[in-house]
Amino acid sequence: TGSTAARDASVAQRLRAAGCVLLGKANLSEWANFRSTRSTSGWSGVGGQTRNPYALDRNPCGSSSGSGASVAASLCAAAIGTETDGSVVCPANANGIVGIKPTLGLVSRAGIVPLAHSQDTAGTMARTVADGAAMLTAIAGFDSRDGVTEGSGGHVSDYSAFLLEDGLQGARLGVARNYTGFHECCESLLEEALVAMRDAGAQVIDPIELPNKGDYGDAEYDVLLYEFKADLNAYLLGRPDLQVQSLAELIDFNRSHADQEMPYFQQEVLEQAQ
Repeated sequence: TGSTAARDASVAQRLRAAGCVLLGKANLSEWANFRSTRSTSGWSGVGGQTRNPYALDRNPCGSSSGSGASVAASLCAAAIGTETDGSVVCPANANGIVGIKPTLGLVSRAGIVPLAHSQDTAGTMARTVADGAAMLTAIAGFDSRDGVTEGSGGHVSDYSAFLLEDGLQGARLGVARNYTGFHECCESLLEEALVAMRDAGAQVIDPIELPNKGDYGDAEYDVLLYEFKADLNAYLLGRPDLQVQSLAELIDFNRSHADQEMPYFQQEVLEQAQ
């Protein structure tokens, strides 16, 4: 805490250029929830526990917990989240808002604390699809500070142009039933949504079974461990204003400040990555 980056992240630069007023930073799951096997979504040593504004004792999901909660509570018109593995779409779902997770390379990651370069991206979080699309228009595009954006030069210039009342007419939507069935209330809401989408002209293909569910989780986790160490070390070396300059120093810092940083869970994922 107390340190200021030498320059804005590219996403912040683009938002300012588009006329947005930046209100501040929101709490999040510390280190994108990549710290412990039993960590809590929305908790950090700096901000404490983020709460779901619809039910203060319920999970806000994460890791972009504060962004999701602040939009849902109307503390801001929209927010930015970052996603490696569900960290935009999950808090959007849990807080009842719209989350857009862009294709990797559409939005620059320059200035954003990394988890893994093969999956990281920023995304928009808003109360309406229209607001989310307008924000995506503002932040998308090539950035010389992030080579992964090289292919985004011909991206859509205005995502709001696709906000059509008959946008579902003729769309083919599959219902992956091997990802459903967890709670009867959720199932009821899903069925209502399917009826609404059919009424709006969508062709709903129900059911479909997506193959290979769960087959690649272990391999993905190995990739995240390696990329996290390399990417975080590179980021920290570029921030001489911070108290820690490497993952190893971060682990030592947490041990030295265990009362603040580890009152509820430990840092075995950080240690495994190291």
